[in-house]
Amino acid sequence: MNAVLTGAGRRRPVPYAVSPPVLTAVVTVAAAAGVLAGPAVTAVIGGMLLAFVLPGLALTALIFRYRRVTAVERTVLAPALSLAVLIIAGLVLYVAGFPLGRTSWTLAAAGTTLAVLALKAVPERVWQGEEDDVEEALTQVIPVVRDGDRPPAPPGPFAPWSPKQRVRAVQLVRQLTPMLLVAALLAGAGYLSLISSQHGYDVTVTTLAAAPPASADASGQRDVAVSAAGLVAADGPYTVVVSRPDGTRLAERTVAVTGSGTWAATLRLPAADRLTVELFRAGDTVAYRTLYLAAEE
Repeated sequence: MNAVLTGAGRRRPVPYAVSPPVLTAVVTVAAAAGVLAGPAVTAVIGGMLLAFVLPGLALTALIFRYRRVTAVERTVLAPALSLAVLIIAGLVLYVAGFPLGRTSWTLAAAGTTLAVLALKAVPERVWQGEEDDVEEALTQVIPVVRDGDRPPAPPGPFAPWSPKQRVRAVQLVRQLTPMLLVAALLAGAGYLSLISSQHGYDVTVTTLAAAPPASADASGQRDVAVSAAGLVAADGPYTVVVSRPDGTRLAERTVAVTGSGTWAATLRLPAADRLTVELFRAGDTVAYRTLYLAAEE
């Protein structure tokens, strides 16, 4: 329980409803709601909080719960850990096949933050693996520092054990958890990055291009060399359509996919009009690739 010093050295407990974990959880829910259902202003503010602040604050409170974190350290750790959460969450979503959009990013960031806060709320005796007496748990030993004595080291995850303390497996795991968690995050990010790069290495990119048109002849026509590459047999046959700005079709060609996945043709088109060249996959009603030809001046 958080507490603050009052007069005569007494401690006054901070209400649980306004403790930092509860406030962080409330702000996280509000930020997610602002991104998903709010106007542009709340969407930007909520997105910035979920991307650079809230996940990092929750992770900092969990990983470094056994040591005092300064304001400078907290300022650096919050955005760094938040960005790490976004990267790992994005890789997990990509590998799982979920689309990367506003909803998925928001739910991933907010869900991770709330999950970490839930872990932080686990009672301390559960992490220690032992049931302490209530009075003993609330007792705090304040060391006395005399002149010339070396001040005691602040408590931390790697603080030295006193001779009276018994080293237990649960206590050792508790102290090594922060380092293992960081190592697991780095290993997981590297593994997911490797998988995503392997999946994306063989992706075929379909292109539609045109060479600079020739000059118009006496009839106002000109030759335009149009080509396509990266055609996939499973998406064929393709259709190339040339139309005016008003939607009038001037030419239409059916493109059969060859072994090389390329196609080229010279089209004779009007030079005075701005034309649109569209490439359609089989069964599509919306152009897969679009190319614009400027009118000759």
